[in-house]
Amino acid sequence: MDTSQNLSIQQQISVMSPSEWEEFIEEWLSTKTDLYFDYERLGGAGDQGRDVVGYVDNPVESDTYVWDNYQCKHYSAPLSPSKIWEEIGKICYFSFLNKYPFPRKYYFIAPLGIGTKLSDLLKKPKLLQLQLLENWDKCCRDRISINKVELTDELKEYIISLDFSAFDKIIPIKLVIEHSKTRFHTTRFSVPLPNRPATPELPNKVEEKEITYVNKLILAYNSHAVEPIISVENANNVPIYRKHLKRSREDFAHAEMLRNFSRDNMPYGTFENIQAQVKSGICDILDSDYVNGFEKVKSAVSEARKLQLPSTSLTSCITVHDRGGICQQLANDDHEVLWCYYE
Repeated sequence: MDTSQNLSIQQQISVMSPSEWEEFIEEWLSTKTDLYFDYERLGGAGDQGRDVVGYVDNPVESDTYVWDNYQCKHYSAPLSPSKIWEEIGKICYFSFLNKYPFPRKYYFIAPLGIGTKLSDLLKKPKLLQLQLLENWDKCCRDRISINKVELTDELKEYIISLDFSAFDKIIPIKLVIEHSKTRFHTTRFSVPLPNRPATPELPNKVEEKEITYVNKLILAYNSHAVEPIISVENANNVPIYRKHLKRSREDFAHAEMLRNFSRDNMPYGTFENIQAQVKSGICDILDSDYVNGFEKVKSAVSEARKLQLPSTSLTSCITVHDRGGICQQLANDDHEVLWCYYE
């Protein structure tokens, strides 16, 4: 899909393919994790009238689980009643067959919204139910299954027993506003990232999450120092190491903030891909012998600050602090990233 910045987001969703529209709704549903035990996209052949679904409770080995259906309809005009009888028929028929329970809520979602006639009809559940029955032979019998589905007395009785207030709509502007809070929004619509939060002030004491990379730095300092350096206190007593440790911790704090910023605003794996690029860029340094670990870590950080990284929305806001901090993150997270070996 061409997500040209010359198009508004409303215009972009109007030209999505049906598959992209379902993907967009699945992304949007990630904002509703507090409502659901789980959710998934089922749209496609054999979906039995389910597109994107949210499970209120665990559906495994259960015939009575509670769930909501988000029906993704993509037409060149606002959704009208004639476009929904087949879908309502499917959900009634397959729940009648006990393929799944009748949903708690069933939302029609269309990029151009719901037409006035359908909107009014959804406000009158009994009338919606009656008109489904009236339109069954014309719109449902030959469409909802590979075999004809006749409106038998038993099926009709089942449909009449259902609560048609379950059927509702969600307007496109609400979807867009809520989707903007997901990590997918920037990439899908080619919009600028929000302002990056400031990095918190560095605490004086090394935090638990820093211990691994700081210990590796202490080992590097010890391999370079005349007098033994076996603790942060020792390092802070020597100006060259004190300054380097402070810079490294500041860089690490920046990179951690970038990781969190990416988690909230970019697709899964975006930041991890940058980490992988940095590791690849310094791999020759990691594999080389140095006279001491202090020279090695300085060389690695210096090289990381010069690397050409793939152009993405996230790399556009990466600073030299982040690049150095990613080296420390790699040392913190990856046992193979060492500045020198333990003696």
